[in-house]
Amino acid sequence: MTPEPRLQPPGAGLPWYELAAARLVVFPLLCRRLSWPAAGRQFQAEGAAVLKLWDATPADRLAERVLIRRIPGIEDSSRFWSVAMTVEHLNIVGHGIRRLVAGLRVEQAPARASRIEDVKPRGELPPAEVRAAFAQLLADAAQSDANEPAIPRGTGLSAPHPWFGPLDAHHWHCLLGIHQGIHRKQIEAIRVKLPARSFA
Repeated sequence: MTPEPRLQPPGAGLPWYELAAARLVVFPLLCRRLSWPAAGRQFQAEGAAVLKLWDATPADRLAERVLIRRIPGIEDSSRFWSVAMTVEHLNIVGHGIRRLVAGLRVEQAPARASRIEDVKPRGELPPAEVRAAFAQLLADAAQSDANEPAIPRGTGLSAPHPWFGPLDAHHWHCLLGIHQGIHRKQIEAIRVKLPARSFA
């Protein structure tokens, strides 16, 4: 069993320079470029890529935690996850953002601000359950995108993100696919670090 590494606590955040670049430049630019439908397509495309990586990973290695080098957009505390834990995190965040956007659509702000430490996976769920929940998340999002109108940029209430500050519904909707892409890269890095025998 891989020993537990010493990492920063959940919620410690990103390096200040990376957070500043993401908050002031990268994230706003991506949200300006993404229309509501394009953001939905990005979420689905990244989700399909995640499922493809999942299905290419041996079932007995999905819950194996490995230490990777930190990639941009994830905290130090997230570097020691398994494929299943990473997708569990995508489920937690995906459902949370979709509930938040649904509330903002009807002018209902969340009762309390979200915290990064609240969306960390516990790694206790059976991998098959995690995959099924993720597939259902993608299906539910696709149905909503097909049946609900887009919310224009800069309209309605905002809700605070712990790193990016107040975001309107359009920004939260864009964050779904952007966040999913970051963790798709994390899964790729985890698979590289899994023992070679896993893919024999």
